[in-house]
Amino acid sequence: MFNPQFIFITLTLVILVGVAYRNKVPQVIIPLGIVYLLFLFLNDPSPKSLPSLQPIKNSTLGSEQKISTKFETNSQPIETTINPTPLTFDSGRTTKRIENQSPKILNKPKVDIIKNQDAQVHSLNLRDIQICKNIVKRNPEGTDVIFNKDVDSLFCYTRIQNQSKKQEVKHVWYYKDQLMTQIRYNIKKSNIYRSWTRKTILPHQVGHWRVDVQDSAGKIIGSKKFQITN
Repeated sequence: MFNPQFIFITLTLVILVGVAYRNKVPQVIIPLGIVYLLFLFLNDPSPKSLPSLQPIKNSTLGSEQKISTKFETNSQPIETTINPTPLTFDSGRTTKRIENQSPKILNKPKVDIIKNQDAQVHSLNLRDIQICKNIVKRNPEGTDVIFNKDVDSLFCYTRIQNQSKKQEVKHVWYYKDQLMTQIRYNIKKSNIYRSWTRKTILPHQVGHWRVDVQDSAGKIIGSKKFQITN
């Protein structure tokens, strides 16, 4: 049997000879024949057999197996007092749940309500307060701080600036530092809101009187003292 290399060279030579003969170049056939003879001389056309492979004995494998067997037979379990600790991972849900239940967020509306109340309280400004005998066309008449016991009744006239929304105001009447009456009313938002209250004065109520003007939180925004004499 010929090897594939010999068959390939032979076919190539035949093709070249055919081409030279067809093209009428016979002088090329002689060099081609010489090259082919050299190829036959230098190479054996029969396929070369490969040397048989013998399995290699590895003496070290046996020794390694013996050593490992020796260690396995002599090995004993090692006692240990270490307890494994389970790994825990925080996915972030616990932190978000705590943040959502923060007391600061829950108390925020209350803080806002307190701030709004403070703003309303500070929005009141008492411009004028008078004690008088009568009110004519929304203006005080007979204003004074000393009145006779036969005055029958007196008025407390106020002018209040309200920069916020509608809110409550009250006049608190005192006789000798004792609470006699308190009259509540509402004032609208206004630059100057005129209002008044009336109190009956009995003939025997001679002495010092006082009227305090308070806002809805009970804060005194103004006061006026007067006296009833014989």
